[in-house]
Amino acid sequence: MKFEWFVASRYLRSRRKQSFISIISIISIVGVALGVATVILVIAVLDGVEEGLKERFLSNEAHVVLRLIDHSFFGNYQNRIAQIETLDDVVAASPVILAQTGVFREHANTIQDVIIIKGIDPEQENKVTGFSDLVQGSTDLKNSELIETARFIRDETITGGIVLGGRLAARFGVVEGDVLRLLVKLEQHPFNESMLVPDLANFVVIGFYESEIEVYDSNFGFIHIDAAQKLYNQKNLVNSIFVRLTDAELATRTASKIEDTAKFSVLEGMPDARTWMEVHAPLFSALRLEKIATVIIEALIILVASFNIASTLIMTVMEKTKDVGTLRTLGASRGNIMRIFMVQGSIIGIFGIMLGTVLGLVICWLLSSNAVRPSYWSLLVLIVPVFLQILITTQRALRYKGGWKFAVSVLWLIGIASALYCIVKPISFVDLGLSQIYQMHQMPIKINWLFVIFINALSLSICWLATLYPAWQAANLKPVEALQHE
Repeated sequence: MKFEWFVASRYLRSRRKQSFISIISIISIVGVALGVATVILVIAVLDGVEEGLKERFLSNEAHVVLRLIDHSFFGNYQNRIAQIETLDDVVAASPVILAQTGVFREHANTIQDVIIIKGIDPEQENKVTGFSDLVQGSTDLKNSELIETARFIRDETITGGIVLGGRLAARFGVVEGDVLRLLVKLEQHPFNESMLVPDLANFVVIGFYESEIEVYDSNFGFIHIDAAQKLYNQKNLVNSIFVRLTDAELATRTASKIEDTAKFSVLEGMPDARTWMEVHAPLFSALRLEKIATVIIEALIILVASFNIASTLIMTVMEKTKDVGTLRTLGASRGNIMRIFMVQGSIIGIFGIMLGTVLGLVICWLLSSNAVRPSYWSLLVLIVPVFLQILITTQRALRYKGGWKFAVSVLWLIGIASALYCIVKPISFVDLGLSQIYQMHQMPIKINWLFVIFINALSLSICWLATLYPAWQAANLKPVEALQHE
């Protein structure tokens, strides 16, 4: 061991009369550890929420949506889809009709809500958004048994089947087999121009769409594209083409290629290829801004903890004035003295960073682990006796030397680890009533290892900078002045 490391480690293991300095060192380590653990945990939560939202959005949406700027209908869509699918980064494309319409249940006298109708070809849509995987019930929007049954027992015309968002269906109070009426438009009465007659279409509920995304589950109804074209009197026309790519991150680069490949004429209108990033830009921008603000705040926490390191070293310098004078008299240089106190502060910082990193990663693991934990009553029965035994053993250890300190440290680690395992559980957004806000049932955790390395390096730099002034002060102590007060 080098000279500086040897002296610094001796200073950290203070005697009884200097135990106050040792306690401050422990507080400094704990302060750094809590700062590092907090920033790792918070960023893991924010990254998890962002990744969870991204996965859910991309499992329900296209990576690129091609439409005209005025959202009008256009033809020749199957040829355009075939041309788009020839692009290198494109996996599949599907025709879609998106429109809003009023809806009410059978026997109801008033419109209950306005929903978004999405006319799709289920076979093509499955290649883009995985529609069928998210439906509970039938996805045969044209020939479901429920449709045939409704046509057999009812006098009125049944246009086809509809898959409703799960929360929308719960709000309406409908089940499979019920009939919904869609208000397509209002037409003038043939014999009275001042009277408007509603143009209605009947659809049988054949399934429920469960995506865990509030905007879809509470607002969307899915019908066959042929029924949608008939409904809006737009035969062989659509108003959107949904495109899926090999990688969602390529959306911005590929959108312009899709516009060029679709080859819209001037008479048809100007194409507009919108990416999923543009659609959800405000949400993800807010999350990124929140992460930046969090890093700044947590860095300030670590900075405050580093002040404890500086105060510890200042008190150590004051306590070790005689030792510094002796070392200088024996031939130690100013650089040696400065390095001693820098090493001492760095050791405190390193221990704090290591402890904080382990603590942060363990809590992240516990928050993402769905293993069954003991109840709080079991926690009292199991953990309290353990901590009582630890306290008794600690009191005994204070009377002895040797391996007792190591044994007590192990016991404390086991006790703290047991308490964390029992207390820290995955956080349920459903229980907190936040599932509709965050669009997921459980708080997700995603550890960004590059960020963990970054925050470790940043914390180490802050702690190291905190050692410079006290170490410089110690190095500038003159041997005579240091010894004349003793």
